[in-house]
Amino acid sequence: MGTLTSFYLIGMAIFIAIYVMTQVSRGKEELVSLRNFFLAGMIIFQITGTAASVLTNDTAFFHPTDVDGTSVIFSAMLTVFMVIFFVSYQYSTRHVDKFFQRKPENKAVYSPFGLMMIAAVMIGVGILSQYVLVYTPVLGPGFQRLAYGLYAIAAGLATWAAAPRLLNPFFLFTAAAIILLSMGLTFAQNFGRRDLLGVVLAVLWALYFSHWRYFPFKTIFFRMGVVSIAGLILLALVTSARSGEFRDQSAMQNISTLKDASAGEGIKDVLYGQRAGLNSMWLIESRPDSHPYDTLHSLRLVLSFPIPRSIWVGKPDALGFTMPETEVKVSGKGEGWNIGPGVIGHIANDNPFIALWLYPIILGFSIRFFDRAVIWFSSNPFIVLPMGAAIGQFIALARGELGTFFFLALLNIISAFVLMKIISWALKLIGWIKVEEGSWDDLSWDSDATYDSEYNYDEAYSDY
Repeated sequence: MGTLTSFYLIGMAIFIAIYVMTQVSRGKEELVSLRNFFLAGMIIFQITGTAASVLTNDTAFFHPTDVDGTSVIFSAMLTVFMVIFFVSYQYSTRHVDKFFQRKPENKAVYSPFGLMMIAAVMIGVGILSQYVLVYTPVLGPGFQRLAYGLYAIAAGLATWAAAPRLLNPFFLFTAAAIILLSMGLTFAQNFGRRDLLGVVLAVLWALYFSHWRYFPFKTIFFRMGVVSIAGLILLALVTSARSGEFRDQSAMQNISTLKDASAGEGIKDVLYGQRAGLNSMWLIESRPDSHPYDTLHSLRLVLSFPIPRSIWVGKPDALGFTMPETEVKVSGKGEGWNIGPGVIGHIANDNPFIALWLYPIILGFSIRFFDRAVIWFSSNPFIVLPMGAAIGQFIALARGELGTFFFLALLNIISAFVLMKIISWALKLIGWIKVEEGSWDDLSWDSDATYDSEYNYDEAYSDY
């Protein structure tokens, strides 16, 4: 039965891929969207990863007793979740569009040089948050999370300005410097991979919406494939090399560990979905017999996340932390080690009679809202890029922690938008950048229009 279930899951992954590519090729949906990144996470962490684990008799710290029987229940729950998610996503379109139809577009635009200036300042604010404000009582951890989001936005802004004008050495080298610095800063004293992945994906997001989106479909697909493969190799290397020591080491020390990393082992770990599927099946078996339902735990975690634990001692704990600490105590792991319960595991824990239909409705509507915002204002980096700063969190939703990553996605989007506005306003106030009346759609993205042999940047931007 486990083998049949695995092939069913593989078939589901193939169906989703064909469905998405058909929509994209017909112009009904964008190739690059938060929905598609979320679906990529679902395929890796809950669908093909689970199929690989079952087919190869893979083991995990949280291993289901009856793999064959539980995999059937898991597949049924996953099917219901995906159907409701797709229905919610599509049905939300007209309601979301009515909302955006009433929102006038901001007519103030900045030159590509102005965007580079904003990106550089965001790096500075990120460093201030990561190394100074992080020691602020109570609010310190929030500033560290904020810093990683700022680095992703800075890399995205630099890419947005440079992508159509790579023949210009100023834009090419400045953007490269900002992107590499952003990646390095997210790699310093940081065990997680999502923040580094967030920078890479923000660059990919900006490349697409600033320039590649207007190319033929085959050209876009090829370029996206090349960048995605490079990103996968980097992610695999980090996955293979990382350890608890990453939290205490500098960026250069962490980078130096990659020389001993095995890309093959890292890719295997990624393709197995980090055993999130097995963790989900273990939760299906253990709820509610050995552990009662924790009804809507993920939703309560989202609402309570901003409240410091020093103020609310009984604040909900992340399921990925409590499972190895209180249910199956795992030894030999560093402090803060956690597992990915998987979105289906969260549903099993949070009372599936409620969560199995409520969670995909919430996710479908919220992701559709952000995707439509990008489409309505697709030429405005102040709208598009904040969404790109949250891509890593949307991919990680499928692995879990569901509540934590959903809150962090919202935090990244809102804080990025607000800080982009504040920084651009401040730079405009002191005269470092200029704002012109018009529309982002009026900008010419022809690289020849912004390059001359004498590097006269004042003349190059006279049209802006």
